[in-house]
Amino acid sequence: MQEHSHQLAAIIFADIVGYSAMMQDDENSAVEKINRFRETVELITSELNGKIVQYYGDGSLLLFNSSTDAVEFAKLLQEDLAEPPEIPVRIGIHMGDVLIHNENVFGDVVNIASRIQAMAPAGGIYISEMVYRNIANKKEINSAFVKEETLKNIKVPVRIYEVFTNGNQVSDQPEKLSESVVNSEIANSIAVLPFSNLSSDPEQEYFSDGLTDDIITQLSKIKAYKVISRTSVTQYKKTPKSIKEIGKDLGVGLILEGSVQRSGEQLRITAQLINSITDEHLWADSYDRLINDIFSIQREVALAIASVLNTKLSKKETQQLDYIPTVNLQAYDFYLRGKLLVEKRNKADLLVARDLFQQAVTKDTSFANAYSGLADTYLLSSFRGYEDPVKMLWLAKKNIDIASGLDPFSGETQATLGYWYYQNFDWHAAEITYRRSIELNGNQSNVYLWLAILLEAKGEHEEALKIYDLGSEVNPMWDFLLQNRIRALANNNNKDEAIKLQNKLIDKAAHEHELQRLRYSELSRLYWSFNDKNEAIAAAEKANNKGLIKFYKEGDNKLLVNEVDKHYEELKKRSEYISQLWMGLDYANAGAREKAITCFNNAIALKESAISLLLIRDYLFLNIKFLNIALITRKIKLLINF
Repeated sequence: MQEHSHQLAAIIFADIVGYSAMMQDDENSAVEKINRFRETVELITSELNGKIVQYYGDGSLLLFNSSTDAVEFAKLLQEDLAEPPEIPVRIGIHMGDVLIHNENVFGDVVNIASRIQAMAPAGGIYISEMVYRNIANKKEINSAFVKEETLKNIKVPVRIYEVFTNGNQVSDQPEKLSESVVNSEIANSIAVLPFSNLSSDPEQEYFSDGLTDDIITQLSKIKAYKVISRTSVTQYKKTPKSIKEIGKDLGVGLILEGSVQRSGEQLRITAQLINSITDEHLWADSYDRLINDIFSIQREVALAIASVLNTKLSKKETQQLDYIPTVNLQAYDFYLRGKLLVEKRNKADLLVARDLFQQAVTKDTSFANAYSGLADTYLLSSFRGYEDPVKMLWLAKKNIDIASGLDPFSGETQATLGYWYYQNFDWHAAEITYRRSIELNGNQSNVYLWLAILLEAKGEHEEALKIYDLGSEVNPMWDFLLQNRIRALANNNNKDEAIKLQNKLIDKAAHEHELQRLRYSELSRLYWSFNDKNEAIAAAEKANNKGLIKFYKEGDNKLLVNEVDKHYEELKKRSEYISQLWMGLDYANAGAREKAITCFNNAIALKESAISLLLIRDYLFLNIKFLNIALITRKIKLLINF
């Protein structure tokens, strides 16, 4: 070694915990332990081409040329010393530029490694973020974020991680909840409220919404938690309701809220966890980082919550939290915008979302979730009759194949693949794939919806209701899920529960008058399906639906049919694609039986993706009984691989 040189190196401090007490209790035993400690250090160091810089009392200072070798040394040392008679050792590792002079090492790297080692628990290995970044993708090394700490005489705060060995688990962290709180039922149910956009640019609202969604996704990777989906918490943006009221609405005991302020490349995020039953603040933190650190922040928030709730993470969960979907922030930006638009399900927003996802995959050709999102726009457009299903399904599969190749264990991609199987009438494969998707990511309310619809159409009504219930646990306020669940309840002759849920939708639309009128019309049809004419008329009057009122009172459906005729005449004038199935559904809702049946037969001939909906009784239909379309349902079943 040169007398005076600089070198990039990983520095390790390792010392025996409580050695002075050992000496006082049994001097001979203590000497035996320190001799064993040094012999083991020397053996492992020589095998991994490291260097023992010095021994100091009950510890040692070592140098390795790589972070991987340093961490491997630490793991082997701890695992060996965990064997009886156990020697409690704590280890700290940092990496950076060191000055080597006369066989000694100097620099901030040495000081930081020493400070990190002093914080490690007995039997533990603490590393800096510099080391963590070098070993994060090593499958054989399992690690987790611990905390960010300001170290003595070090200007910049240091993020500290723990490396796990076969003998240790996540170490205890400060500021934990009391056992009584941790062991209560609130510890596994969380709602993440929409993060407030504090940026001067209101256009950044999508970014705060996207961050909310991503933190929900991160938390949902931890199996111990029930996390409410974003579509159910969106209504609480700028709500006057208290935390206690929101917790009661959503059936959760924990609320995470926060804010985002973005200015150019700078980002400030605050977050706090609150017990919604007691209103007690359990944890809070703020993050001032560059925008390219966004994924680390999301991960740290999830780990901080796991820590404060005393949740032990499995190796698989830790690896999933480490996953970074893209390194291109422009691609991520496009993805966030597209993801939020897809939820709206209407044609205009789906087309814009498609363009955004396309820009995302152009920026980063390895962005699996963006390809999956792109495929979803084609599948939703196919199923909802917005565009030619043959073309849509081909384009969807093309993007699903790319996404699957990039990340075969993505729950989102498996969900999309299941939806593709369903629309291609391979229900056997669809059901298997949906269930696999839920195993990979149990927080996807859309998959519960798709699986429940499939089961309903197969005639497995009780199982379908169970799946709707599971979906409602993670997304209790999602309109699409509630509407389909209402239909399932009605088909099971559960009138009271169906009407109760429909009234819930009406209350939810209190500030959207047109939507509320539509919800009253649906309630009216629900009453009509149960032969409750008076209540049906009363609800139709609240909806101000003259067509329904005239039909109920006089049996005349001309107003309803004329409205459908007018709608499709306008679509033809604009040369827009017209789905025979969805046109048939509109005519069925208007009570035009012959027109509806003609459209349904045309849709079967064209093998439109959504014709399987006709296998489920629909209370929205007027003048059409299930027996009227018995031949149609037989034709559809012949197309399906059950």
